[in-house]
Formats: sequence, structure tokens, C-alpha cells
Amino acid sequence: MTVPATRTKLSDTTIIPIVNYLLLFFLIVGGISGVVAITLIYLFQDESPDWLKTHYAFQKKTFWVGILAFVPLVVLLTSPVMSSVVLGGIVLILVFALFLWIVGRCTMGFNHVFHKRPIPNPNSWLV
Repeated sequence: MTVPATRTKLSDTTIIPIVNYLLLFFLIVGGISGVVAITLIYLFQDESPDWLKTHYAFQKKTFWVGILAFVPLVVLLTSPVMSSVVLGGIVLILVFALFLWIVGRCTMGFNHVFHKRPIPNPNSWLV
């Protein structure tokens, strides 16, 4: 008799952090997905297990730092600074660096949720 293969099953408690990481992936495209993600974080963080609370803290840091960096960059993107080749290039490099930072944090967080591990240092600025 063969034993059926066991598969990793996502529990109900891990669905919200996974959805939040997917929403935060699109934070740089527009702020609406980030607003939905931060709302879900504040709604579900109190009744979650301790290891998921580290994910919610990590997601909050990603959202707030991403927004606080994105708003001045958008102002610079729409300003006359972009007419300068050097300054415009620096602004575009900063936007790309912010995009890579958000994608890196979301990828790392998604990996930790999938393997049911807490984030080692949720208040870190790094990925």
C-alpha cells in the first residue's frame, strides 16, 4: 500500500501575511496596494501568533520607509531637476534602488512565511 505524499499546507494564519507581501510588491507602482496591506496589518496583528507578529512588524517597516522614500522621489521626478542629466540620473537610480529594496524585503519575508519562520530582525533597515 502506498502512502500519499504530504504537502506543505498553508494555514489560515499565514494567508494575510502572504497577501500583504504580494501587495507590498506593488507598492512602488502605486500606493493603493500598500494602503490595503497596511490596513490588513493593523487589523490582524493583535490576534496572530508571535512568529507572525515579527512579519507584521517587518511589513510595517517596509511600508512606512517605502512611502517616506517614495514621496520625495516622486516630487523630484516631476520637478525641473529631471531636466538635468546628472541629477535626473541620480533620481532614477534612487527610484530603482528603492524598488530593489522593497522587492528584496518582500521576497525574504515571503520565504520566511512559507517556511513558518519568524523574521530574525524585523526592525532592521536591511533586507
